[in-house]
Amino acid sequence: MATKYYLPEDHAPLPPKNADVKTTCCDYCIVACGYKVYRWPVGTPDGGPKASENAFNTDFPSGPLQAWVAPTQHNVVMHEGRPHNVVIIPDKDAKVVNIGGDSSIRGGCIAQKCYNPNKPTNDRLTSPLVRINGTLQPVSWDFALDIAANVGNHVLKEHGANAYSVKTFSYQFFENTYAVKKFARRSIKTAAFTFHDTPSDVTSTPGFRDAGFDNFGPAYKDWGDAEVLVICGTDPYETKTMIFTQFIKPAIDRGQKTIWLNVRETAGLAYAKSKGDDQTIHLQINPGTDTPVLGAISRIILENGWEDKDWIKHWVNDKWGSSSGFGQGTRNTPWQWRTTWGKFQTNGVYGKKGYKAWVMSRKEHEPEVAAKIAGVDVNDLYKAAKWLTGGGGDRPKASFGIEKGFYWSNNTGNTNAISSLATICGAGGRPGQMVGRFGGHQRGGAGGGSYPRNRSPEKVPGRRRRSLDTDRWLYSGHTRMAHVIGTTWIQAMAGANGLHAKFEELTTNNPNQVLLGQG
Repeated sequence: MATKYYLPEDHAPLPPKNADVKTTCCDYCIVACGYKVYRWPVGTPDGGPKASENAFNTDFPSGPLQAWVAPTQHNVVMHEGRPHNVVIIPDKDAKVVNIGGDSSIRGGCIAQKCYNPNKPTNDRLTSPLVRINGTLQPVSWDFALDIAANVGNHVLKEHGANAYSVKTFSYQFFENTYAVKKFARRSIKTAAFTFHDTPSDVTSTPGFRDAGFDNFGPAYKDWGDAEVLVICGTDPYETKTMIFTQFIKPAIDRGQKTIWLNVRETAGLAYAKSKGDDQTIHLQINPGTDTPVLGAISRIILENGWEDKDWIKHWVNDKWGSSSGFGQGTRNTPWQWRTTWGKFQTNGVYGKKGYKAWVMSRKEHEPEVAAKIAGVDVNDLYKAAKWLTGGGGDRPKASFGIEKGFYWSNNTGNTNAISSLATICGAGGRPGQMVGRFGGHQRGGAGGGSYPRNRSPEKVPGRRRRSLDTDRWLYSGHTRMAHVIGTTWIQAMAGANGLHAKFEELTTNNPNQVLLGQG
């Protein structure tokens, strides 16, 4: 058998003056950088090196930061029945996000994602597959849709709506997310429904919801406008490059202080550390120890009276404020579905049963204890507390950003902890003083129907039903139809080996298979 190898290209054509020009955006991360697509038929003249001969109106070779085309930015695709060249480059007319046409290495290669059977995309599916005689075989769309519809109807009739599990993405466009939710929640009416990043239809940042913070409240500009920026469980340079290079890095170069809670050193952090210890703190914590570290920093602030008292007085609820008023009471908030009444409610920041009294009473929030648990220098906790508040002097603008390394796990305690720390530092709804997610991918969710909570068999004490855990539901053998859309169920969840084994048991190892050709 011949071994496949890759021979890299060493040149790329320039688009001609008459090339079609489309606008698009990179779909790798939250930023959605603008790109231009130049398309023209293979076999027709390419653009020349003179400005009068190419679509860029630029003489080649071009200068730094001018238009150019790398081989990775060119591909050949089929369009209207014939092969066409496509060149996809950053949009230098962009006025926001990737201002002036900057790009990450991922966005700079999106032309390679276009289907070309002679490139690594040759393994892309071009038709539906059905397992017949133990082998996945290509079939027509009509055939595949008939099978899906008939099997789905059979499952609903014989086993009920909750036997039809829907696992879906929650990103890209409004049109598809609306259609998926309408189908699952309003048509099928299944409680066995959830998104790509959770086993149940619940928030992945419950502490933000409890505190009243929107996941995506901050603007990118807020990250750059902060004088002190806390970065938890991510490196924006590696995962959402334009946020770092266009907003955070310039701020660091101006003197912004950064505090990183990360278990390892990454490229963006290495750049921040190059500015010295008077500008960067790396709390290289042991995995899973975010909560005591954040609690200890809060404790230091409150012990010294460094909290933003004016902000707390005018904008932070006390117990009366959080339990009265239509739509504000605890009985109207989703978190009361996952616990018993009042367990998370405090008497505001101050008072006998307030947050300050609570955080001061916890052994794990003593700075020396927290530092030992997390494996960090206790002096860095005191240093972080002073940076975030000014240590009794002029108060800086502090913002707090998190991503999946921080919250995509056991996430109630740590998201509550970062919310509390941000609150006492005066962050939330203020330019350069925000708390939220940095973002993972573009969101485009639109509600197509409410979750059918009354159909869920899972409950917490009392009469309150909770969103169904689709992983446990499948593992218990209740899922008869797994409808997975735009994600990978097994790899995206915890306990992947067990899920994989269960899927194999229920599908490929099931004795009831489609068999053809038997007499």
